[in-house]
Amino acid sequence: MSKSTPRLGKGLSAIIGARQPAPSPPLQPAATAAVDGRLLDLSLDLIVPNAHQPRTEFNDEALRGLAESIRQTGLLQPVLVRAREDGRYELVAGERRWRAARLAGLATIPAIERRVDDAEALECALIENLQREDLGPLERAAAYERYLADFGSSVERLAERLGESRSNVANYLRFLKLPDEVKQLIRRGELGMGQARAVAALTDPQQQLAIARLAARRNLSVRQVETLARESRRVPPSGPVSSSDAPTGRDRHFSDVQDQLSKLLGTTVLLRPGRKKNSGRIIIRYSSLEQFDRIAERLGGKSAFE
Repeated sequence: MSKSTPRLGKGLSAIIGARQPAPSPPLQPAATAAVDGRLLDLSLDLIVPNAHQPRTEFNDEALRGLAESIRQTGLLQPVLVRAREDGRYELVAGERRWRAARLAGLATIPAIERRVDDAEALECALIENLQREDLGPLERAAAYERYLADFGSSVERLAERLGESRSNVANYLRFLKLPDEVKQLIRRGELGMGQARAVAALTDPQQQLAIARLAARRNLSVRQVETLARESRRVPPSGPVSSSDAPTGRDRHFSDVQDQLSKLLGTTVLLRPGRKKNSGRIIIRYSSLEQFDRIAERLGGKSAFE
């Protein structure tokens, strides 16, 4: 029987160990071989951030709150470090606590030293951050991509290591291929996880942009965005567009007109360019005969653009 792949989702306890040795006195820079599992009292100046840290943004207000808590009660949970050849220690897990301890004015913090390689260091950082709900979708996706690239892993193996489904990991990785404007909507919280997943399922960047803008401006539900995405897949793609391309004036005009028509008719309206020059489609969605009648009445009235 083949040996099963260990999962990361069990937490840091498997790496830290169930038993912790008694604290040792404050240490000078590491000059001897690392002792796996010992508890140290390290100077903050001897600790450097983890080069594999998935988190790229730290909330200043949350850090100040944690710093105040540390001032009152001390740092209750040690950080995890590994020794470096230059005599300093690299964080494996606990960068928020390290940053907050600096804000709190501490000179030293408790740290558990472990002998881990680069892959294990990244995995530890992933564990800690994945257990925090406030890790952004794009940060999570970037961490997945970095793990795959740095350590030659497959999506299937990464999913198994994390104790997640392959489809969930694949969904996060799709976010990295979204147009830059859509990524900004995700970073600002204007496009939620569910909405972003529905947008990422599309293959045409123009369709992704149009639906993401509409979802953010009208605060559409996940189900509404999924419906729009299904409808858009029936429309031929508008052609390849680089994800780094900035929106053109024509794009913004189409988006504005879509919003105006949607407000005018009280339903979702999509504009889709056609294959021929100056051609396209106007898609008007309705979910009941009563809504259809209201739309028909509004179309028969005075135009809002006159």
